Amino acid sequence: MPCGLRHPLAGTDQLCQRGQRGGLAWHIARRPGGLIALAIQYGHLRTVLDARTSSGYASRSRRGIHGVLDVETALAAADTAARLRDSAAAGENLSGPAARRALTAAAQVPRFAGRIVSSTFVRKASAFLARDGVVLFDNPDAFLICAFKRDNALCDPEPHANAPRQYACRPGCGNAVRTDTHARLLRERAEEIYQLAAHAPEPVGKRMRANADRLHETADIHDATAQPAEAWT
Repeated sequence: MPCGLRHPLAGTDQLCQRGQRGGLAWHIARRPGGLIALAIQYGHLRTVLDARTSSGYASRSRRGIHGVLDVETALAAADTAARLRDSAAAGENLSGPAARRALTAAAQVPRFAGRIVSSTFVRKASAFLARDGVVLFDNPDAFLICAFKRDNALCDPEPHANAPRQYACRPGCGNAVRTDTHARLLRERAEEIYQLAAHAPEPVGKRMRANADRLHETADIHDATAQPAEAWT
């Protein structure tokens, strides 16, 4: 993001200090699967520098990359909560073991509309992500929202993780929430796979059809168990 343009998260003393690093992270986080991309691009720094005792680029200070990750992750989670509220208000049904918890959490998260926030938001973002069981993560690849709670997670998160391993999402997880839109997207993806399978050699085609069948079955389970927001709350 060029200097002179205000990053949606930047305070008045943060312009250009975060610079392209922060602006790029904001745009990555809001692409489908963006948090996974952030983890791939930046997440290794959390492991390599987990002690967080270094300075400069990878420090845990407000200008450090860990702060950038926390801020972008928290705001992406807030966007997910806002979309869930909007979907529920529009009459979409919800299913999944975490549906009630997700709706409660979504009601508590403020909506961020690209406004400027103070530099103290880095600490607030970190504290928000530490609220185990309350933070909502979009996972478009799995066609669900994860109301992340470490004790329920089947993606094998680290003991102190504040976000799921979205690339390792597992069926039957107690953190899963789906809406009618997710069910529709599941079926659309299944149909795409069926079409590809029709032109694939065996046994590849058979495996592809089995995968599409599972997607259809997941959508059917949603339809059979989904309820409006009022029923969950």
